[in-house]
Amino acid sequence: MATLTEALQLAISDHRANHFTRAERTYAQILEKQPHNADALYGLGVLTHQIGKYQLAEHLFNQLLKLHPDSARGWLGLGNLYQSQGQFSEAITAYQNVLEIQPDSVAAYNNLGYALQQQGKLEEAIARYQTALEFQPDCQEAEVNLGNIFHALGQLSPENQLDYGIANCNLGITCQYQGDLKTARQYYHQAIALNPNLAKAYSGLGAIYQKQDQLELAEAAYHKALELDPEDGEVYLSLGKLYQTQRQLMASASAYRQGLCRVNPAYAAALKAYQPLNVPPEERLPPEVSMGEVTIGGHSFPTVSPVPTDQGKRPFWTVIVPLYNRQEFMLECLASLLRQWQGEEHMEILVMDNNSHVPMFELVEAIGGGVVQYYRNPQNIGARRNFNLGIALSRGQWVQVLPDDEYVLPDFYKRLQQSLGDCPDSVGAAFTGYQNIDDREEVIFVQYHPGLQPGINSNWLERIGVSNPLNPCAVVIRRTTHEQLGVYDPANNYTPDWELYKRIAAFQDWWHESGVLACYRQHSNNMSTEMFLAGAQGDQYRLGIEMSAGYLPAEVVARSRRHYFDLCLKQAAIPLKAGKMNAVFRLIQAALKIDSSPEAAQKLFAWLASDGASPVRTVLVEKLSAMPFNDSSETKDFFFAYP
Repeated sequence: MATLTEALQLAISDHRANHFTRAERTYAQILEKQPHNADALYGLGVLTHQIGKYQLAEHLFNQLLKLHPDSARGWLGLGNLYQSQGQFSEAITAYQNVLEIQPDSVAAYNNLGYALQQQGKLEEAIARYQTALEFQPDCQEAEVNLGNIFHALGQLSPENQLDYGIANCNLGITCQYQGDLKTARQYYHQAIALNPNLAKAYSGLGAIYQKQDQLELAEAAYHKALELDPEDGEVYLSLGKLYQTQRQLMASASAYRQGLCRVNPAYAAALKAYQPLNVPPEERLPPEVSMGEVTIGGHSFPTVSPVPTDQGKRPFWTVIVPLYNRQEFMLECLASLLRQWQGEEHMEILVMDNNSHVPMFELVEAIGGGVVQYYRNPQNIGARRNFNLGIALSRGQWVQVLPDDEYVLPDFYKRLQQSLGDCPDSVGAAFTGYQNIDDREEVIFVQYHPGLQPGINSNWLERIGVSNPLNPCAVVIRRTTHEQLGVYDPANNYTPDWELYKRIAAFQDWWHESGVLACYRQHSNNMSTEMFLAGAQGDQYRLGIEMSAGYLPAEVVARSRRHYFDLCLKQAAIPLKAGKMNAVFRLIQAALKIDSSPEAAQKLFAWLASDGASPVRTVLVEKLSAMPFNDSSETKDFFFAYP
């Protein structure tokens, strides 16, 4: 971990960006090293309150107040926690403690007013809201809460009701962005009570219900929003994602299509002009291509031929989406591309169906007809060869292979094209930050690439040579780079992207585009999950290291061996937790093949001695005890003397 100060800054930054999982982990790491860190106690208290871990939040706030009884923020956080659970008397006491310490606290006066309002003490609540407004006349929350009381008392004119409805809706949007979904929902409901025609309030409610897996309520809210504002493309896109979650894939494609037509005029025009071809999916075969070969570091890699000059103006981008059987995330992936597509000269989208068992063309056509080119291989040619076939067919100046379960965020292509359009010819590839999400779209990890400046970084080879901080969803490669240095190694099943990235870095520059602009999805139906449970990734790490040893500096390779030895021991916890001991031993064996140095052996012995490795020790003893040893040649001539 970085210094405690840097770690705290990172936790606060992640917390503000609603990256709760990573922020929670960092706060906890700080408190392991410094249990009395007031900032970490407070930050983690607020965060655990936000994500519904109320008992832990109360414990953290009480720990903070035990150390610092005069902490106004500690009492405020505790009051907010009590209030969110309906414990209004306890909340009132906490807010009063804040005001004894900090008599001009606008937040305390406002929140105290709200707690009193919930107890029916309206006159006292009005007084607290008015005091908050005396200290801060532009405090929107106090103004809105005061208006809501006047509405309850029947003292709000019809004109003011409409205005306060909009104000409640805006507060709901703010609270929703901050991750306070319970308060946001209350403001949206109040907004609708004051102004029933607020489409944004219904769409906001729909998003909250969707996040909380209340999908029927979410669907109803979205449809009400569209009834009020039929041209809101964002609501259609949200419906597309909702139907995708429900596995109503054709309904999802229809909703995505309607949303895309409203947010992207270029897509709408292409869809309107589209004349479908009456060609069955099984006849949509990819053209035959010839691959070349290049030898680098003692290994041969396939290359692609240059784009013929007689094919007219080339697009800036080609995005390749490989498919094989999996349908549940593909539409979201394609929608993220089609939202940014600006015409044929801007982007070419190729869907490469590797002979799926289930129908794929109908879904692709439902969302991408008129824009997306669909090819179906007559037989399965393997994942990497399918990637390479797409690259060989590409016409774009820059190429991206985007897995069907991942997607790009808005402005991904715009930002990169602005930078790469006039970057030096030495740049052969580029990357951005990305975030890992789970099945529920929760962010569980963010890769910012700290320490790298925007543009070319002279130390990039040392970084990518040791380990892979990249993800294909956040990487684009110049097509001429593939022509010169090759494409994916078909024999490498798990680390072909890392090996390709190292190969490029050994000869060309990489461009770093700052910002988080893509999403990698972690879920049970991907290769990494199966690989980790089988303990098979260690062999693939070794392959990735040894293939690049011929073209990387020796010290970089040595550092990479040390890194992946440590990673194998760390990842052994995954099959160990699942009770898959053969997978654990397979991973340990691979680790020793990666790095068999005395230092590595010491690390292994230390790991075996740890509490977490107790089951491994037990099995190891059993294996050694049961190991046959029948060679008596060394003992037959022993002379045993007895006294």
